[in-house]
Amino acid sequence: MLTNTLNWIRKIFRILIVVFFIYMVMAVFFQVLGRYFFNFKLDMASETATFAQIWMVLIAAGLALQKNMHVGVDVLINILPKKIQKIVILITSLCSMAFLLIALKGSFALINVGFDSTSPASGMPMWIPYLSVPLGLIYIMIELVILTYKKLFDIKI
Repeated sequence: MLTNTLNWIRKIFRILIVVFFIYMVMAVFFQVLGRYFFNFKLDMASETATFAQIWMVLIAAGLALQKNMHVGVDVLINILPKKIQKIVILITSLCSMAFLLIALKGSFALINVGFDSTSPASGMPMWIPYLSVPLGLIYIMIELVILTYKKLFDIKI
């Protein structure tokens, strides 16, 4: 049940990444087309493309963590004995989780600010782009717990 739910969430996030990427490309394309060929500006396109990029990056960070694709220096860990490796993995994961929890707490304050402001070009309530931060952080935390578990119990990644 939990695995099916997680796979479903991952599938939705993969689709969202593609949708946000396509939107970004199209918005920037039409902005450039309008500016250089038709002499009009689409300020909203640039702004919403930036919001789409933020959503895309925060969601993709969790998917990259799922596949253990984040940059890391593992030279030291690889030369340590297995027991020490697991201790180092646990400590680094706990430190990462602590950082993510602190960032998550701050993101809720950011969303509260977003309820009182709108974006300049599109007039979009800023809580919508700001919502990407806690959702992305929660997803990264879920994938971090799963990855740490796999590394600690030598489950194939």
